[in-house]
Amino acid sequence: MILSVLVACNKADNSEFTDSPIVESYLTPGNYPRVRISRQIPFSSNVKYSSDDVNALSINILHNNISSSLTPVGGGQYVDSSLKVAEGDRYDLSFTYNSKSVRAYTIVPSKPAHFAESVTAIAIQKMDSTSGFPSFGSMPDPISLTWDNTDGSYYIVVIENLETKLVPVRNFGSDTIPGIRFRQPPTTASGLEIRAMEFQYFGKHRLILFHVLPDYASLYSASETSSQNLTNPSTSIMNGYGIFTGLNSDTLYLNVNQQQ
Repeated sequence: MILSVLVACNKADNSEFTDSPIVESYLTPGNYPRVRISRQIPFSSNVKYSSDDVNALSINILHNNISSSLTPVGGGQYVDSSLKVAEGDRYDLSFTYNSKSVRAYTIVPSKPAHFAESVTAIAIQKMDSTSGFPSFGSMPDPISLTWDNTDGSYYIVVIENLETKLVPVRNFGSDTIPGIRFRQPPTTASGLEIRAMEFQYFGKHRLILFHVLPDYASLYSASETSSQNLTNPSTSIMNGYGIFTGLNSDTLYLNVNQQQ
């Protein structure tokens, strides 16, 4: 999903470098637990790595007092196909790396409640060299998204175009071609608005509301303001960096039509 987070360099001095693993895992209900382990990339090559193979670690997840081992599938990734993630449950991750016990935990949050949109379709004028920019008042009102949030939880909205053939709203010219998805910053509110001008392509869009934990919201903020990203310390990971967190979501759909 949403999820695309880069593993950045560790900016510590070489004398202070410790080969600690980077954990990346997002647990969602109905899916198997999947964990990716990688190494930090320091600025200098004059560092000492541990002898641990990131593709041959003994990784365990404890759930409901039952411990299960994850199977390596290559690329530092591990999966447990015997266990499906459940809403509201706690998961504890553990393995040994560089002679240290690495531990992490998370709880899968509840599914967003009463997710609703103000409209299911909007019409936007196509912008090109002949039409120019839309005239004042011709753009549709912002789309209002609402949901329940009585406890001030964190939520993130991701918008994704579902069309196989993309039809752009405007002529991008020499500008960088935008991707098929964009997202809104984490919020503890019970709703937000999406402006029509934020859509880059016509067609059907998927609006995904993610109920996330504070550690994911912190990671989002760090990725916006710092090159540290997954090498920032996590409050739920001991002797490692990264993210081990639960997510839950609900989905709505919106059609962005070309104004005739």
